[in-house]
Amino acid sequence: MMHMDFYNMISRGRLFGYGLVLLLAGFYNFDAQAQDNGGVRGMTPEEYTMALEVTVEDLDHDTYIKLADGQYVLDRYDMKPPYFITGDSGVKKRIDLYKLMDRETMSELGLIAFFTNTESGETFNLVMPNVATKGEVWNMYFDDIHQHDREEKDVALKMSYILSKEVAYLMQKSSGVDMSAMESSDADYDFCFPAQARVTLQDGSQKNIADITAGEAVVTYLEGKRVITTVTSVSIHKKNNIQLSKVILLPVETLTAAVQDESYTSSIVELIATANHPVMTENGKKTIRALKAGDILYRHHPMTNVLEKYSVGFTTHAYDSTQEVYNLTTEAGSYLVNEILVLGK
Repeated sequence: MMHMDFYNMISRGRLFGYGLVLLLAGFYNFDAQAQDNGGVRGMTPEEYTMALEVTVEDLDHDTYIKLADGQYVLDRYDMKPPYFITGDSGVKKRIDLYKLMDRETMSELGLIAFFTNTESGETFNLVMPNVATKGEVWNMYFDDIHQHDREEKDVALKMSYILSKEVAYLMQKSSGVDMSAMESSDADYDFCFPAQARVTLQDGSQKNIADITAGEAVVTYLEGKRVITTVTSVSIHKKNNIQLSKVILLPVETLTAAVQDESYTSSIVELIATANHPVMTENGKKTIRALKAGDILYRHHPMTNVLEKYSVGFTTHAYDSTQEVYNLTTEAGSYLVNEILVLGK
């Protein structure tokens, strides 16, 4: 494969699409790494090569995957649905984005884009390193994207389109501007709950999510421990027809009489939300759409302040619809809805 120094390539203006990909990649990675409190390190050539060979068995449902005996993690990027792009060939391509993370530090090493030909089912990977990565590995990335451009026209432009949308999303999100214009018309990007969803407050009482305001203290759990976190913002989305899913949860263990009272039972629990909202499971975060029977979620017990395991009985999609949904952003990135541990979008 012909080797190109990507700085020279861009400065000579040979491939505008490649330059745009690099520019947008810098914006994306800067935002991602700015949120990482640990030390930032670049992706190594060995990690890049490994990432090229990574496969996801079920792109529709596998959102959190351990790799290399647990040394690394694939985490679906912002729990977002795939992009679908049809180029000049007329063949629809599906592109799924996943973050590659060092599991020990949970720092983001880069982004993997899985390109799937929806007709043949064939998939190839593009691995975009983070900005701390040395030029040697970035050159590997541009060599690969150039090779795929030879085999299939406009791969670089497709990547620049996707990254353009994501950069615009990140910039608007950080500015506090209403994000509704960035949301998908078919509610694929809605991560929310109906107005009546019950949120647990610091004092143990509950309030409808529609009545929560920024600055309120709510309960959540970090690493299994109960903590109090502050609501930093409340998002409200309004559309004509927002589809809701319902999850039926069953207790894994029956509570003893000593920890039961009239206000709390260990019976069936319902969780109603948009299908793409993320929740915490025993195997990491998943969207409600991705939940399967037997998956384990966590429910807060108000008397013992411990998390109980609840098993998914079944999930019903298109259970109901509404015109207004809500989501909370908290300092901890999570909160409780109907006592179930859920994640912010």
